[in-house]
Amino acid sequence: MRSIKQLLIGLVLGLSMIVAGCKDYLDVNNNPNQVTAATPQLVLPDALAATGWYLTGNAPGGNAGSFYFLNLWMGYWNWSGNYSIATSDKNYQFTQGFNNSIWSSAYLNLKNYNYVDVQGAALKQPILQGMAKIMKALHFHILVDTYGNVPYTTALQGTTNILPTYDNGQAIYEDLFKQIDSAMVLLNNGEGTLNPGANDIMFGGDIDKWLKFGNTLKLRMLLRQSEKADRASFIQTQLAAIKASGYGFLGAGENASVNPGYSNSQNQQNPLYGAFYAINGNPTTLNNQYKGNLYGISFYKQTNDPRIGAYYRPVAGTTSTFNGTYFGTTDPLVNSQVSDVGPGILQRVDQSSPILLSHESLFMQAEAAQRGWITGDPKALYQAAIAESFINAGRTAAEASTYYAQAGVNDVNWEASSNKIEAIITQKWASENGTAPFEAWSDYRRLGFPTTIPISLDPSTTVRQIPSRLLYPTSEYSNNATNVAAQGTISQFTSKVFWMK
Repeated sequence: MRSIKQLLIGLVLGLSMIVAGCKDYLDVNNNPNQVTAATPQLVLPDALAATGWYLTGNAPGGNAGSFYFLNLWMGYWNWSGNYSIATSDKNYQFTQGFNNSIWSSAYLNLKNYNYVDVQGAALKQPILQGMAKIMKALHFHILVDTYGNVPYTTALQGTTNILPTYDNGQAIYEDLFKQIDSAMVLLNNGEGTLNPGANDIMFGGDIDKWLKFGNTLKLRMLLRQSEKADRASFIQTQLAAIKASGYGFLGAGENASVNPGYSNSQNQQNPLYGAFYAINGNPTTLNNQYKGNLYGISFYKQTNDPRIGAYYRPVAGTTSTFNGTYFGTTDPLVNSQVSDVGPGILQRVDQSSPILLSHESLFMQAEAAQRGWITGDPKALYQAAIAESFINAGRTAAEASTYYAQAGVNDVNWEASSNKIEAIITQKWASENGTAPFEAWSDYRRLGFPTTIPISLDPSTTVRQIPSRLLYPTSEYSNNATNVAAQGTISQFTSKVFWMK
């Protein structure tokens, strides 16, 4: 299988061409003599690999992972005491320049998926086209969840429209369901046409899993809207369509994760693992600034959760002592006194990069069942989700059974939990340490669980609230000023995504 460097070269070259030869980052270069003339089945693995980098790892070129900072906000990690951290990184008072790569990397990779979509249609390759449409829906829903209104209808049009207007986030969501539906039709009608097989580095060309992934992505977007009464009719209509499809959702052992052939070589490691470990496997200082957060560590201790040894390493010189500090503390400890990120997160150099893991799917199904949205036993789904999270973190199903059977432990034992939705979301949060902080942040913004996640302790934190969104990037105010200005004054605290209460 091709190396990571080879797989990403199409993306990297494509991005550099946009920067060098186009007026705007949304431009699409259709020059047949350039890299965009690559066949869609060769562009697909590049795009899928880039999605893996986008969600959990270092971006190509060594820039920090897009969503690392959410591990700090959500109580999983904290800054190391050996580093001097900018105040704006500790008090939520960031500016338009904060993590601009979340925006730019998404649109650049959307260009690649759009190419697969368009060329798949032109070459009568419906399977590739369907895969690309689902992945476009994934990236656009993340953009909406991060920024609210974003360019959609007039985005990705290249020089035809270098100043795209912004679409309403709710309207984008509604169209994404249509796009996923059309993708499913294409996937279903693709028998006898080109299947990318091994070039599909997420499911290996397994159409049934792609269909389950599409439904699971729909369920995630429906749950995002659970607290909005005016969305009830839309939700029920979409749930009926999911049921009628008969495809189901991702289940036990069915992880949506990408692996283009990670190995212990330069530029070929799993991107999350490679951010913490050198090629020879020894710890490096690349990301030594991230250490255990005392909030997360205390939760796993108090609930007798053996995953503590998966998500954190014991303090140096010990075998079972875990310690951390709270986000924003003014009295940080030196590295030797706090826990490192654990082996359940950094498992192997060749581990797959998660997109949507089986335990997240099962937790979502448990919540949907508890709400009466889908059939199924919410308790059984809840316990199956916990078991999957143990397995995905390198622990065992037997340990999970002992864990959730603890009598009288709220938010662990099903019967002991007075608020079943809170128990589901709390355990979902407990399973997303290091690998899915964006989902933890989204559930927190939607429901406020876990309720005890601490606000930054930094004394300059004047707004004692975890931000509800990010600010539009500097590039938009420079290159697309009129359209971004039409969105009004944006605040990370008071401007909300449409599905938030």
